[in-house]
Amino acid sequence: MGLRIGELAHEAGTTPPTIRYYESIGLLPAPSRTRAGYREYSARARQELLFIRKAQAIGFSLDEIREILDLTRAGRVPCTRVRSLGHRHLAALDDRIGRLQRFRAQLADEVRRWDTE
Repeated sequence: MGLRIGELAHEAGTTPPTIRYYESIGLLPAPSRTRAGYREYSARARQELLFIRKAQAIGFSLDEIREILDLTRAGRVPCTRVRSLGHRHLAALDDRIGRLQRFRAQLADEVRRWDTE
């Protein structure tokens, strides 16, 4: 027996509308249905949803996540692609941190000047 959408959402720390959205854009495959019409999710769907949530948390876009899932579903190991995406995200994050540090220094200088006026 699989998980119902509310149970799956709770386990993944998301909401049923988010899961339905992922289905509507093809990120998650449509689940099987019970006789009463309830969605019933497999253990694989649970793993994929947990992966989606973790990948989003570290900055991967839904398109990038879809690409990784498509490779995995096709039986291909996406390690090279994941590493490439990881390096690109890390470089972008380092760039952003650098810009924020420069902005912080500029703001600190302005605040010090304001405090002495």
